[in-house]
Amino acid sequence: MATTRVMGRGPKSPVDEEFLKQLYQGGELLAQGRLDDARRLLERAHQLQPRNEKGRNMLGLAYFKLGHFDRAAEIYEALVRDNPVDATLRVNLGLVYLKTNALQRAMREFATATDLQPDHKKAHNYLGLALAQAGEYGRARQHFLVAGSEAMAQKMARAIAGDSFARPPARAATPAPVPVPAVRPAPPPSEGQWGAQFGLDEVPPPSDDELRFAEDEGPGALPPSGSGDGVLAPDGTSGDETRETLEALDSPPDDERLPESLEGATPELPTQTPSFPSTEEVPLLAELTPALVLEGASPARRLRVGGGSLSVYVEGELLTRLEGLVAFSGQLEFEPERKRFRGRATDEPFGQGPARFTRASGRGVLFLEAAEGHSFLATDLGDEGVYAREECVFAFEEAVAFENGKVPSDVPPDLDLVYLRGQGRVVLRVRGALRSVGITAEAPVTVPMSHLVGWQGSVTPRVVPLSQENLPPGVGVELSGEGFALISLPLR
Repeated sequence: MATTRVMGRGPKSPVDEEFLKQLYQGGELLAQGRLDDARRLLERAHQLQPRNEKGRNMLGLAYFKLGHFDRAAEIYEALVRDNPVDATLRVNLGLVYLKTNALQRAMREFATATDLQPDHKKAHNYLGLALAQAGEYGRARQHFLVAGSEAMAQKMARAIAGDSFARPPARAATPAPVPVPAVRPAPPPSEGQWGAQFGLDEVPPPSDDELRFAEDEGPGALPPSGSGDGVLAPDGTSGDETRETLEALDSPPDDERLPESLEGATPELPTQTPSFPSTEEVPLLAELTPALVLEGASPARRLRVGGGSLSVYVEGELLTRLEGLVAFSGQLEFEPERKRFRGRATDEPFGQGPARFTRASGRGVLFLEAAEGHSFLATDLGDEGVYAREECVFAFEEAVAFENGKVPSDVPPDLDLVYLRGQGRVVLRVRGALRSVGITAEAPVTVPMSHLVGWQGSVTPRVVPLSQENLPPGVGVELSGEGFALISLPLR
C-alpha cells in the first residue's frame, strides 16, 4: 500500500491529515471573507500543530482581519521570537502595531527589518509611512527614496517645505497592543546546525512569503477589520485566481505542492500615506517627553536589541564596548579589559580607543547605538563555540569564556579573532544582513575579509589574496573543513 508524505517528512499521521484539512479549509474560507469560520478552523489547526509557522501566519492574518489586534500581535511576536532575523516577520508585526497607532513600536520593527535586510523595499516604504504619520518627514523621505516611492518622497519634500495637511479623523479606540515580549534566542542547535540557530539560511524572500491584508481603499486607508477582502497571491494575482487555486486543493492534494499555495502571510498596507498633521501644531512637552522614552532592559528582559540600538541590564559583570554609548543608569563601574591567550590575561588591550572592551560591573542599564550602517544581533551560544572577527563582537555575558587569537597573513592585515564558548549571550555588530554558508571538506569557502563575521564547526582558516581577475582587490579568508561560515551581506 502506497504511503503519502507531509512536507517531505515521512508518512502522514492522522494528526497531519487533520491539520492539513483544517489549514486548507481555513485558508479557503479566509479567501472568501468568511472570517469567523476561517478563524475557528485555523485555531483548530494551531491546536494540532502549535509550532507550524504557516498555521500561525494564517491565524495571525485571520485575527488581523477580524480586528483582534491583540491576538494578532501575540501571534507575530511569537513568530519574531522564534525567527528574530526574519525581516518579513518583523514587517508583519510592525503592520499590526501600525494598525493600532502604536507608531513607536511599528517604527522599531520596520527599522529592524531594514537593518536585517537593507534591500527590503516594502519595509522601507512602511517605515516611511510610520515616520510620516509621526511627522518626521525628512526621515520618511529618505526611506521612500530607498523604497523607490518617488511620489511619496516628493510629498514629504512638500511637507518639509511647509505645505500643510489636514489632520486625519480620529480613529475609534482599539485595544492596546500586547507589550513586546523579549526576543529570546532560539534553543541551542544540534551539532553542525549553527546556521539554523541564527536562522541565517532559512529567511524566505519577501516575494515568496506574502498574503495581503486588503486592497487600497483610497489614499492612506488602512484595511478595515472584518473586511471580506480576497487573499491575494504572492505574485499579485486576483482573489478569484487564488480561490481557484485553493478549490483545486479541496480534494486530497499533492503533498509536495501544499506548502507552496499557502506559503505567504505577510500583511501589506497601501503604498500611499495617511494625511499628515499640520506642521504648525506643536505637542505639549508633558506629552512629548513620555512618548520619547528609550525602552531600557530590565531584570525580566536583560537584553533589548532593536537593529541599531542595544540596551543591556547589568547585574554582576558584562564585557562590552562603550563605543556608541548614549547613557547608563544605576551604579556601574567600568574597567578596561585585556586580551586572553591560553586562558591567561595578557598586557595587550582588548580593542583600541573608543572601541576597547570594558568590564562593566554593578547594577544598572546601558543604552548604546550602533555606528551608521551597522546593526546588532544577539544570540545564545548554548554550549556551542564560535570563532568571530574581533571587530564583529560587541558584547557578551560574563559567563561566556573568551580567548583571543590571530591568523597571520602575508598580505596585511592579519585576521584578529575571538573564540567564544559557554552558556551565555553574545551581541554581534554587523554591516548589512547576516547569512551563513555551509563548508564541507569537498568545497572550501572563501570570503572577502570585509564580509566575514566568523565561523562555527571544525574549520581551518587561511588568509589568501584575492588577486584573480574579476575579483574585488584585497584579501579573503579561505575556510576548509566542516561547518558554517557567517557572513555579512554588504549594504547597497
